[in-house]
Amino acid sequence: MVQVTFHSKIFSMGHDKYGDPKYAIYVPKSIHEKIKGLLEKEVIVIVILPDDDE
Repeated sequence: MVQVTFHSKIFSMGHDKYGDPKYAIYVPKSIHEKIKGLLEKEVIVIVILPDDDE
């Protein structure tokens, strides 16, 4: 099992040809080498929203 943890944001990428919304997750350049083997593979994404500091 491979596990990679990083901070990111989820962005809207418009809609697909069926009108469904598409989303993207920005992957920081610092971990590109770590995820190179994961391209085109199905992964499990767990989203954790951090508490606000305010």
